[in-house]
Formats: sequence, C-alpha cells, structure tokens
Amino acid sequence: MYAYHNKIARVNLTTGKVTYEELPDEVIRKFIGGKGLGYYLIYREVPPGTDPLSPANKFVFAPGGMTGLVPGSSKVIAVSKSPETRLISDSSGGDAFGPKLKGHFDALIIEGKSEEPVYLHIHDGKVEIKDASHLWGRGNYEVAKELWKEYPTASMAMVGPAGERLSRIADIIYDTERASGRGGLGAVLGSKKVKAVVVEPGEKPKVANPEEFQRLWQEYYDEFATNPKYEHTRTYGTSDALRSAASLGMSPTYNFSRPYIPDELASKLGGDEVKKYEIEPEWFVHGKSCPIKCARYVEVEYKGKKVRVKPEYESIAMLGAATGVFDFPAVAYFIHLVNDYGMDSIATGATIGWLFEMVERGLISEDEIGFPVKGFGDAEAEERLIKLMAERKGIGAILADGVKRACERLGRGCEFAVHVKGMESPAWDPRGRRTYGLSYATADVGASHLRGWPRPHQLPNQGPAKELVPSMIEGRDESYITDMLGTCKFVPYKMEDLAKLYSLATGEEWTVEGLRRRAWAIESIARIHDALDWVTPPLDDTIPPRWWEPEPDGPAKGNAAFIDHNDFIEARREFYRLRGWHEELGVPLPETMEKLGLPEFKEDAERALEVVKKRVGFRS
Repeated sequence: MYAYHNKIARVNLTTGKVTYEELPDEVIRKFIGGKGLGYYLIYREVPPGTDPLSPANKFVFAPGGMTGLVPGSSKVIAVSKSPETRLISDSSGGDAFGPKLKGHFDALIIEGKSEEPVYLHIHDGKVEIKDASHLWGRGNYEVAKELWKEYPTASMAMVGPAGERLSRIADIIYDTERASGRGGLGAVLGSKKVKAVVVEPGEKPKVANPEEFQRLWQEYYDEFATNPKYEHTRTYGTSDALRSAASLGMSPTYNFSRPYIPDELASKLGGDEVKKYEIEPEWFVHGKSCPIKCARYVEVEYKGKKVRVKPEYESIAMLGAATGVFDFPAVAYFIHLVNDYGMDSIATGATIGWLFEMVERGLISEDEIGFPVKGFGDAEAEERLIKLMAERKGIGAILADGVKRACERLGRGCEFAVHVKGMESPAWDPRGRRTYGLSYATADVGASHLRGWPRPHQLPNQGPAKELVPSMIEGRDESYITDMLGTCKFVPYKMEDLAKLYSLATGEEWTVEGLRRRAWAIESIARIHDALDWVTPPLDDTIPPRWWEPEPDGPAKGNAAFIDHNDFIEARREFYRLRGWHEELGVPLPETMEKLGLPEFKEDAERALEVVKKRVGFRS
C-alpha cells in the first residue's frame, strides 16, 4: 500500500528473537497508523487484567499514516498498557524518531523481558538487540551523547533512571528534548530492561501521486510558514500559554486552587520571559520539514549550573505555576532534570504541587518529609523532591508513582489530588470552559487536554454542558485523526486538507467523514478493553473534587466545572448516546461496532456490557 511499508517488526526480549510480519492493507484501512494501529495491536495482544509491569504487557511504537511525508508530520505514538492507570494508553512524541522509524516499519512491537539491560538498533530494515549494561543507570543527556558518538545520524527513544526504577510516571524521551510523557510508559520499557531504541534513517515510503503531492506539500508549507495568522505560534511556540490560561481562569496555579492569576505574575513564566534566554537550537531540536518551527530552545544558569532545554507550556506551567515557583531559570532547570531522569513533567509538577498544598494546610510534617518544605514557591524543595522521586528515596518513594497513589499511601489529601482515573491533570483547569470537564472525565487515557475542546469558548454557568457535547466530540475525533496520521496539532491543517493529502499519499479515496469514523472506532475499542479490565464508566467517568469548587476570582469566578451534578450527568449521558454507547453504562453497543465496520468486536462489546451491568447491579 502506498505511504506504508506493510511491515511490522516484533522483538521478543525473552527469547532474543526478532521477527518481521506483513501488515495487511485491510488492517491499515481500519486503523490507519499511529494511535489507531497501536491501540489495535495492544487490544489484540494484551488481554484485560494484564499487569502493566509484567513481561506479558507489550509496547508499540507506531508512526502515523503520514509521518515524515507532509509538513509538520513528525509524530510517533507510543502505546502500551499504562502502569499508572492500567488503561491502554498512548502518548505522542515529535522530531526525528517517528520519520526515521517510518523509513523501516509501520510499527515496532516490543514484548517479553530481557534479563540484562539492552538497547535496540534499527537500520537497513532490521532490528538488532545490543547490550546496554554500560548505559544503565545513566541520565538521558549522557546516554544520548554516548549513542550519538556511535550513531551520529540516528534518533533515539530513551528511558531514564526513573523508568529503570519503574516509576509509574516515567516517560519516554526522544533525542533529549521531546517526550511521550503521559501514562508512565517509560516504566514499561524499564520493566523490560530496554534502555533505548536507536533508529537510523531508512527509506521513505512512496506516495501514489508524487507530483500533485509535492505541489500541495509546498503550498501548505508556504502558507503555514508565512501567514501572519500563525506568527504568534511561530514566535513563541506554546511558551506564552500561561498568560492565556491565567487570563481565562484555566491555569493550574497553586495546585489548581487559583486558576486565575494577574498577568504580571503569569508573565514571569510567559513567552517574552522565555525569549530572553533563547539561543539558536541545536541540530536535533527543530523538525527540518516543519513550517511552524514553534520549539523554543533556551540556555539558563541556575545555582551556577548552565543547562539548555526546550520548554513547552505544560512543563512550564506544571513545574512552575502548579508548584508556585514563578522563576523561569529555576523552572527551566527543573525541566532539564525531569528530561534527564525521564519523568512526566505534568505528573511530577502535579504531585509536588499537591505535596506543597499538604504542607500549606498542615497535613504533613517535616519529620514525614525528611527536610523542611515551605510550601508553594519553594524552589529548593522542588529540586530536591524531583531527585528523590527519580531515585525512589525517602518521601520520593511515596511520590514516585503519581498523585493518586501518593495520597492513598499517606491516607490523606485525596480531596485535592487532581487526577482522572489515576492520571494527573494537565495545565488547563476546566472550570474556565463550558463542557471541558466532560472531555477529561471521558477521555480514554485519563485526564488529557488532547481529547476535544468544546466550542465556542463559554463559561460553565453560561448554559447546559450538554449543548456543547457535539463540538467536543468533533474536537476529539480531530485529535485522534492527527494522532493516527502523525501530524502535529500545532500545524493548522483543516480536516479536509488531511483527507486530501492522505488520499494522494495512499491512492485511495478518503473523506473527512471516513477519517472521523476511524477515530470513533478507536475510541470504542479502547472503551471495550478498559471496561473488560476495570473501568466502570458510571463510577469512573468523573472529575476530581477540586473542580467542583467554585473559582475564587477572575473571569470564571463562581464557576465550577459544571452548573451542578445533574448538568454533568446529562452531558455525560448525551456523550454516550452520540457515541453509540449505552446511555447509562457508557459501554459501546454491539450494533455500533457493526456500524463502524468492526463486527469482530461485537462479542467483546456484549461481554463488556454484561460485566459493567453486574458491577453496578444494573437492571434494564
């Protein structure tokens, strides 16, 4: 099939064998690539109930259907069963790893467990398993430097010491500055003793209509690179978003207790402040084919240490505003630390912010922590806590697996631990946007800001959440589509553009509606698997107590995430109905799977319905 190699590589670490399998066209048509293909493979091969840190769990790297083929298409999607949430989880990463992997395979499956540390070397369409004993225990910056000496044209995915120690908030770091951050997927590779995956450039798949495809490639590139409408993104990337979030009452400041803060405070971690430290990016930071090039690259000095890092809004906000540290050099240094240790910056900041609130409320003592912590704004304590979490030492052993497990281990503070299904919230408080809390409550992975933004932007008290559910579903499908195709969400393609490009790439006719149906199908199979595992949607599709507290000030003052609980329940029921799921139980109906062209999932849908009915004592 054009735009693909029709090839999967499978690495069995237990036996030390690598095999290569054909990826049938029919599977591509149903699941496309990236998130879709990854979910299909995990669904098929990792049964519900599998321990995420056992050899029975599997890990998939899947580039998207157009990764490396169109401007701004750098994405690879990491998919596995999450050690943090026990759900099928995906997290996208950018820059060169995805396009280089796409040059060899449409997916890489890693299964089993090695007895000794290894890394995988991908070149010339094959995979070699190599000894990584000399790399184990070392930070990601040092490991990358070492591997680039041996493989100067390669890109790499790495786990740091946090992943080696099976922290459930460990991530995958690509070429030191990009990450598949969410869900603790770094711990899966750590449990398998995989330190890195090193990918050399391969052969780009051919497209069906190269002349027209290249013409459109140039047209889109020129438009995105020069249109004044995208100038702010090209200038700041995401680094100025704290000012926007704070002005809307949507920031995570002080563990989501003050979503609105004045602009003079937000500006301390805003785009212009970041640009003061900006330097020319190193060769591995900017995607060469990206017309937006939104990545900022900075050099800061903190406590006499100079570090270079690529800061993004989520990392700035969660390691800065959420913990009350409004000092950009300190926050940039914390980003450097979590990159080196291989930790999800969102989960790390959320967990430390929660601990700081515990201190502020007098709910944890200095003796329990092991050293003095002042509370919000204590940069010295934050630096120390990041290191202890990565090393699983002292209080860090309690915090290393995220905020849900931390509050449960301490037996207090769970009422202001901000997470959904065990995954910490990203840096957007839903009390500042109508219906947005429903996106968090129902997202397949737990709290995610990449599962649909309701339109238009209104406050929760401005009308029933139910009214904006269709727009949230549209946004969710669009996010899934970009994750299946491998395009970046900050490159402003319209869905019609992507359907046209994908049609030209594959030589098959694709419509926006066709792509949307694939997105709907992927969400539905994820929901079936999760219900057969542990999720009981009427109980688990919910939001944390903090978001039921009215905002204290700012433009969203007096707003909770919903008008009231009934407003939430009605919106959730509408979401289930429009998705073709059981309106009360939130499980895909067998006839919906038939409608989506996936009759092979009907029986599992029926079983999932029966399982959830029994759990809640439902009588129709």
